[in-house]
Amino acid sequence: MKIKSRIIKYIRPFLAFLQKLEVRFHRNSKRNFIILGSAAALCVVIVFACTVPQHIGATAKHRGNNPASGVTLNTTAVAIATPTPTPTPTPTPTPDPTLKNGDENERVQQLQERLMELNYLDLDESTQRFGPATQNAVELFQRQEDLAQDGIAGPATLNLLFSDQAKKYTLLKGTVGSDVDSLQRQLIDLGYLDNATGYYGTETVKAVTAFQERNSLSVDGKTGEETLALIYSPDAKASASKVKAALRKANINTFLDVAENQLGKPYILGNVGPNSFDCSGLVYYCLSQAGSSRGRYNAAGYSQVDDWEKITSMDNLQIGDLLFFRTNGKSVGHTGIYIGGGMMIDASSSNGKVVKRSCTTTFWEAHFVVARRPW
Repeated sequence: MKIKSRIIKYIRPFLAFLQKLEVRFHRNSKRNFIILGSAAALCVVIVFACTVPQHIGATAKHRGNNPASGVTLNTTAVAIATPTPTPTPTPTPTPDPTLKNGDENERVQQLQERLMELNYLDLDESTQRFGPATQNAVELFQRQEDLAQDGIAGPATLNLLFSDQAKKYTLLKGTVGSDVDSLQRQLIDLGYLDNATGYYGTETVKAVTAFQERNSLSVDGKTGEETLALIYSPDAKASASKVKAALRKANINTFLDVAENQLGKPYILGNVGPNSFDCSGLVYYCLSQAGSSRGRYNAAGYSQVDDWEKITSMDNLQIGDLLFFRTNGKSVGHTGIYIGGGMMIDASSSNGKVVKRSCTTTFWEAHFVVARRPW
């Protein structure tokens, strides 16, 4: 309807013009024909100008034919630009950070330095080569963090190792490995443990606790950085029993050396040396020369010293023990020094001098009363 109204609006003035020309038409038909033709052409132009833009708009709006109107448009004449899609870039793959035995690069050196910082690796200086020592250190870290112990520094191991949550090297209850065995052997050397098993169990916890107490460390039964540093140093204090055993050994060695040096000196009742002895006088002299402050007793008196360990069988004798025998009707009338191998040194009245002889003869075994361990 809008198109029809526009046509009428623009055509009406031309129709009026044509009516005015009607009177003159017959006078000059040729001239009038030209005028009418021009008018008709102008009408066509006006109609085209009014109608074509509407059809073009409808085509752009509907982008095709409109079946309801019965009008078919040639849509191929209108070119519609299709935007070119932006290509999606192919993501760059993330490089695998894994480090393993045989690798050689700067990242291996960074790994070693971190392992050294946490006390899992002991090298003079870091290198760029991933060798057996680095692999073992990675395994120790994985053990500490309850990771699979494969010695390969994969993403999970590396992320934890370089984080603030990374644990320092510590041996504690339940740990198993050659490093535990090494620790146990050191504890044995220091007198805190009896056996090395490679397993950090209750006995190892007790041994470490005893070491920490004696060496004035924080006591937790775990072998951390401070305990490890001291336990492998010359400043480590041995156990009290170890110190006592070492002192006893030194004293016994001196004790036996002094006794050996008196061989052949005469027996004289009541004498305590250094030139002649009776049996208890020889014992007193050798004890005092070896550092003992024990007083001068007779054979029976020495046999009754309660703070010396009592040995009731000759099968349990140790070097340095004192032997006591019944003689001359006395419950204890003679003493000698056991030097091992079934032998003793004693000041013999029957031989008239200090001698070395067997103490396992029928006579001495029959007259054996007791032995004492003075060291």
